Amino acid sequence: MIMIEAAPHTPLLNSFPLLRSHSVEEASERIGRIFSPHRLALRNPRALLDVQHNQVRLRNMSINVLQYGADVVIDPGERGDFYMVQLPLTGRAQVVSAGREVGVDSNVLSVLQPQTESRMTWSGDCSMLLLQVPRSLVRQRSIEWGMGADPRFALARSRHDPEVAAWWQAVLDLTRNLDRYGQQWLSHPAAYAAMEEFLLSAFTALLREPGGERVPERADERCLLRAKEFVHANPHRVLTSTEIARHACVSPRTLEAVFKRYGEVSPLAYARRFRLQAVHELLCAARSDGRGVNVTDVALAHGFVHMGRFAAQYRQQFGCTPSETLRLH
Repeated sequence: MIMIEAAPHTPLLNSFPLLRSHSVEEASERIGRIFSPHRLALRNPRALLDVQHNQVRLRNMSINVLQYGADVVIDPGERGDFYMVQLPLTGRAQVVSAGREVGVDSNVLSVLQPQTESRMTWSGDCSMLLLQVPRSLVRQRSIEWGMGADPRFALARSRHDPEVAAWWQAVLDLTRNLDRYGQQWLSHPAAYAAMEEFLLSAFTALLREPGGERVPERADERCLLRAKEFVHANPHRVLTSTEIARHACVSPRTLEAVFKRYGEVSPLAYARRFRLQAVHELLCAARSDGRGVNVTDVALAHGFVHMGRFAAQYRQQFGCTPSETLRLH
């Protein structure tokens, strides 16, 4: 299993700083505005707080990396109207929510329910990846999945669960790519939508209370869905069959067989078609609003490095060249 080890002073998403502070009062007030009002206290009053909070906002959700640099107690009381998925990158935390208590670390994640009383104790070396998901989004998706309007999620899930492991690794991969290429990714609406759709679908599908009602799906259907969600979440990456299969929780050979059973092209061909579609949509949008774009730059941004092959694949899929797409009326 691949593990992320982020030093406390160099958190992920460092390209998107939101707060740097040594003040308990400032950290409590400003982080409280983003999440929920809360009381923040140092376990050792003589310790030095070193808050680093980074954030990427999508359309409705946010991805956060937060560390305090000292042992702290976080007491929000009754939280706001959103779910919070906590994935520890380093360190550990104790979480008390709705009368239940769990310990979380780099092998255990936790899910805090909306409007429930919670209290957390973080170690000084704790660095946490936090997904903030509005209750309204989860409710809409849960109804679509047949889970009811307000599903109850497990307070903690083990990373040894294959489904959780695959999703966790995909979230880490996505976050690392945002850290490196976020400015380019976030300039494209299609990337915004793909990232949020992946996070929301996986969240509602994978983090339900163990033993709860499952949507009746065959294993290969779930495999196909996971593979496509991973492809859709990475429109600017040239994916390998091993990567896609790992996130679908099967072997590359099995994944090929699943795609074939459902009448699909191969996983790699599917991923390439999706990236070509993303390029096509961007060029069409640029033509519509009169923006000047460079076809080569767009192709490179979506992982196409051989321009001749890219042009031929684009023509095969859309019946015209990329440049002709820009000129069509």
